[in-house]
Amino acid sequence: MYRFYINNITDEYHYLELARVFLPDDGFEIIPYSGNNVSHLLGVNSFFINEACSSDRDEIKRELYELLSGLCGIRPPWGTLTGVRPLKPALALCSDYSVSEMEKIIRDKYLMRPDKSSLIADIAEYQLSQKLGDASDKASIYIGIPFCPTRCEYCSFASNVAPAEDHVKYLSCLLDEIAYMGDLAREHNTEIESIYIGGGTPTTLSSDQLSLLIERVSASFDTDIKNIEMTVEAGRPDTITVEKLRAIKAHGTDRISINPQSMKDATLRLIGRDHTAEDIRKGFRIARETGFEVINADLIAGLPKEDEDDFSASLSEMIDLGAENITIHTLSVKKGSRLKEHDPSFYRKNAETVSNMLDISRQMLTDAGYMPYYIYRQKHQIGALENVGWCKPGTHSIYNIRIMEDKQTIIGLGAGAVGKVYYPEEDRIERIANVSNYRIYSERFDEMLRRKKLYYE
Repeated sequence: MYRFYINNITDEYHYLELARVFLPDDGFEIIPYSGNNVSHLLGVNSFFINEACSSDRDEIKRELYELLSGLCGIRPPWGTLTGVRPLKPALALCSDYSVSEMEKIIRDKYLMRPDKSSLIADIAEYQLSQKLGDASDKASIYIGIPFCPTRCEYCSFASNVAPAEDHVKYLSCLLDEIAYMGDLAREHNTEIESIYIGGGTPTTLSSDQLSLLIERVSASFDTDIKNIEMTVEAGRPDTITVEKLRAIKAHGTDRISINPQSMKDATLRLIGRDHTAEDIRKGFRIARETGFEVINADLIAGLPKEDEDDFSASLSEMIDLGAENITIHTLSVKKGSRLKEHDPSFYRKNAETVSNMLDISRQMLTDAGYMPYYIYRQKHQIGALENVGWCKPGTHSIYNIRIMEDKQTIIGLGAGAVGKVYYPEEDRIERIANVSNYRIYSERFDEMLRRKKLYYE
């Protein structure tokens, strides 16, 4: 057990997060301290930090990082930066500095490895070049469909294998929630910029149910789907049919996600998916024949028993299939997943292999003409690494950018949806969450409706 006495702090949260990158939760303590004489406290594996009594959090974190690096023999590539949104501080600097100046500042401030600071610079360059503008006076909508045909080994989302009658009951409540929130939005003249239907797997619903859902959204929010960005996740190819994709496309939806995670059949079986790589290829063919303009594909670096060759083969096929957006995720082993139950420390393994996979993806996607356009990180990711969305120029998802920059209200609808209200005058957000269990969502539906008023209070 390591004990780190940190001088002149009252809140240990940021230092805990940094220490967790190096050590398991039961392997250390962060102890706030005030004073100079600590000799009586220091024993074996006890350390005193910030003897200079600095009040600069980043300076203290740099000292802690260097100490932990020496103790553990590793230098995590993101340095002292532990937040979910590593682009936010970089973009804030771009209002006063050039992108190249910003890159040097963040590299030095956070002890960031040069390849990560250059990645941030590339993403900032792309977003600035697109002149996305301030959309704080608009809102986006997230709608959650918490059903999947099977549950993946790594999944911790609000997704369930459920009978058709549960789909019907859930959809009835969801349609009412959409109508109720639509009334509030029209009353307050809320303009909708983008809509994202995720889950779970929305295409577990029937074609008629999907049509009804999209019609209700369009009518309730008085929004012509053809004039805004709308994405529907068709992530599991075993749920894709011609009828479903036609129903989605008929209402003006221009984007879908088909998420293989891997194109290796043995891996798909291992992680609990009931489809093959050929099903993924078929899903792409159907989507192209139906006329979708943008298809996103997700791949995961670090899946069990995969090496660099397996990963690069999957990515090569996604590029060949012509996906306009490709999101490279680092495996995150979260509480609630079966993988976490089977091997709680899995995310602390194979960091070098997964880092190599991300390096491979950056080279391959750059060579194929893709640009990195958004980034985020999660807890318990292998190697404390990152997720990066890549796009062919001009095909980026505005929803993905907005949700990561935290400067727009996101209206969350359905079980597991977490909405956010943005207050531009204070540059802050307040979260408004629905319950994650779809049965409890239905049982407490009146409460879910009451929460919608918080968007305008």
